[in-house]
Amino acid sequence: MKKRVIFTTVVAFVLLGAVIAAGLNAIFTVTHVRTDFTTYSEEGRAEAIELRERLDGFVGKSSTFLHLEEIEKIVEEYPFFRIEALEKRYPTTVYLRVSERRETLAILREDGKYDLYADSGTFLRTADDAENRAGGSNVLLEGFSLRAEGEPQTLTGEYAEAVLAAVRAMEEKLVELRANVLAFTLVKNTSSARNDYIRVTMREGVVVDLANPAVLAGEKAALALQCYEGLSDEDRCFGYITVVDGENGELIFDYSRNSLLG
Repeated sequence: MKKRVIFTTVVAFVLLGAVIAAGLNAIFTVTHVRTDFTTYSEEGRAEAIELRERLDGFVGKSSTFLHLEEIEKIVEEYPFFRIEALEKRYPTTVYLRVSERRETLAILREDGKYDLYADSGTFLRTADDAENRAGGSNVLLEGFSLRAEGEPQTLTGEYAEAVLAAVRAMEEKLVELRANVLAFTLVKNTSSARNDYIRVTMREGVVVDLANPAVLAGEKAALALQCYEGLSDEDRCFGYITVVDGENGELIFDYSRNSLLG
């Protein structure tokens, strides 16, 4: 008799647990995956449609037991996209905000193809040319010994941080770097690394030289643009803007028709 009571009690608890689980599953079930996309290209818009359809596959799953890492793994299959925000909004919604990385930089490979990178330095794809998928050309990185490493793959190597800092600083002021800049070229000096410089070729013709780029490359690029913005339309077609370290560590810029660095 006692065993029968225990058995009945256990069965009752199991049934109660099943009822509770079923009730929770009914309440905490994903009915909507809300995704806000920011895209810059036709390819990005097409990929956003495809990704949204795949994310709709989470509808009907338990929001309680859904791991957001599952969503992250799907988005990672699209290298041009990055997640800006991702969260469960109980009881029935998963929200994420996704933006398309701006394809901006290009490096010519030994096999004649180009590795293309976002403005952040994230590797995006390999292509036959340096054309941007949103139209126009990407900005060339020349003379650098750079490679993509890590996960996600990101530019590393000598002066990688310096050139990316210069890219960020110039993009803040120019908004669309590719509209004004053709290339960043590293010029090495055999006598001293302090005499190395990054040469930025602007579309109008004027050249920007950032001396000793290992030190404050971003600040030097911002100062160079301050000078650039003050030039007349004619002066932007010729000459050189040079930014160097002063004797007391201050940054000094100069505009002249001839190069001060070579």
